[in-house]
Amino acid sequence: MPLREKSDRPVVALSRYVTMAVTVMGTLVILGWVLRYTFYGIDFTDESSYLVWMSDPFNYEVSASQFGFIYRPLYILVGGDIAALRQANIVITFGLGWALAHTYLASLASEVHQGRVALHVTAAGLGVSSLILFNTWLATPNYNSLAFQALLITAIGLLIAEKAITYKSSAGWITIGVGGWLAFMAKPSTAVALAVGIFICLLVSRKLSPRLMLLTAATTVGLLLFSALMIDGSISGFAKRLQLAAEFSQYLGGGHSLHQILRIDNFRIRAPGQIAILVVLVAALVAIWGACSEKPKGAIVSLVVAVGFFSATALLAFGKVHKTAGLGEFEGLLIFGVVFAAALTGLIFGRPVPLRSISAVQWAAAILFVVMPHLYAFGTNRNYWENGAWAGIFWLLAGTTLLRPVVVKRGNWLFALPLALAAQTVTAVLLQTGLEKPQRQTQPLRLNETTLEIGPHRSALVLSAGYATYITDAVAAAQSSGFKVGTPVIDLSGQSPGVLYAIGAESIGQAWTIGGYPGSLKLAKAALEHVACEKIAAAWILFEPGGPRSIPVELMLSLGAAFPEAYQQVGTWRTAAGAGGYNASRTQELYKPTAPSEALNACRAIRAKEMK
Repeated sequence: MPLREKSDRPVVALSRYVTMAVTVMGTLVILGWVLRYTFYGIDFTDESSYLVWMSDPFNYEVSASQFGFIYRPLYILVGGDIAALRQANIVITFGLGWALAHTYLASLASEVHQGRVALHVTAAGLGVSSLILFNTWLATPNYNSLAFQALLITAIGLLIAEKAITYKSSAGWITIGVGGWLAFMAKPSTAVALAVGIFICLLVSRKLSPRLMLLTAATTVGLLLFSALMIDGSISGFAKRLQLAAEFSQYLGGGHSLHQILRIDNFRIRAPGQIAILVVLVAALVAIWGACSEKPKGAIVSLVVAVGFFSATALLAFGKVHKTAGLGEFEGLLIFGVVFAAALTGLIFGRPVPLRSISAVQWAAAILFVVMPHLYAFGTNRNYWENGAWAGIFWLLAGTTLLRPVVVKRGNWLFALPLALAAQTVTAVLLQTGLEKPQRQTQPLRLNETTLEIGPHRSALVLSAGYATYITDAVAAAQSSGFKVGTPVIDLSGQSPGVLYAIGAESIGQAWTIGGYPGSLKLAKAALEHVACEKIAAAWILFEPGGPRSIPVELMLSLGAAFPEAYQQVGTWRTAAGAGGYNASRTQELYKPTAPSEALNACRAIRAKEMK
């Protein structure tokens, strides 16, 4: 062996070890970053409705998503602490993302047994991309996070499942069943699309086994039956819950009808986004070229690019950069830079026959992963590409499929570390948008300075001064009027589940009595028809005169209560600027019933008349 070649080895080896260490640090830095911000901010609409849902999901007879029941044990476990809920959601999501990435990468080259540490480090780095889910900083467990976690679980099961009947294979088929059940509990539309996708994937990969498919079906059906009994006490009761939920979704006019969700959306990546994708692609390819080189020059180039990726990630995580990428509504598609880099790596470095060595099973999984983000988004009223990008880890893993010939050729995953670093940087860029522009909050989370205990469990969060004053004033007004925790409230503001959660109210009818849609009044009436007259008569009213989402007061007349004549105003406060997504501050008023017995009789009379 030439002397120079021997002297080159320490430089190449050192660069690889440093790259691996930098990749591990990148993973830890991003995790620490997002976990730190779980104590910051709150959205008064969507996120607050998730908290209301989990706090008492059995309070509602109609629900399309059952995520509140699934996450209820977690809510109890952490004592209702909001920051702890977010932390658990982040850790669960990352853990599943890491597990899926490791399972998939290991399956691509199962004959390669060397470099297991590099495999784990690469998988963890790629798994960080699962945190793109929190691009809008709605980290509290919700139906979107459950749907995403269900897809991750299902995909893991699919990779483990085989046609042969073994313990490991059976575990995979059962895991598919569990994932399908969770998908249904999160979003029935996603579950239906997932079932079709899984069946086609199994068919193409020739894994179909009637006996094992029966095991999957039995798992899903068994868990659904158990859920039905636990939630509604009977299968018919659960079926009625879902039937009514389907009817209610038509009332609102929010874009969830069948013909509206069966669509093909377009996307448009603006020039800055195209440039960003190209930069990520080129940088990753250069680093991979260097990593595949056995020369010191190539190893040093690879290390420099790797450190560059890590530096960008660290600058964002440590708060040294306060601007967002500004790539527009489709910025989540920045992940394509890493996807294309992975695919091109296989085509360039896996020659001469890079595609022939990929099996039908691997192609089937890759194709399923390509469409998985759309299965995740299916049913939403948002653009499918924009929403699907939150599940961009599947696109990323689909791209890594073409790495198989390179892995087999090189015998380890060290060359792929730059891809993990690139994925980390993209994830950090997208998370930065959520932390700098959190949904329906007025300022970057880093500027929040006021610590306040919120809700019945006194969860400490760091809020903006305006949001803290808003909550403090609402709680003070409720307490001074004699309001007791657990008192039912009807929210006529149409946008304040956060206020109801803060004062400890029982939000009746819906976790969020949502206003601002053509069918908001009709939906509110339908939901409250399933609430006992005793609760309606005893309910207090949260009112926002002239609010942009206010529910018309005729709702109360339809329930047998005259508002505001039969109520006494006991508190008033100003909303924070930006609350609910509206810049102007507005007045909110709290009313308590003065003639509950009359309202009770009137409600019963209306119900009796409707029964005839």
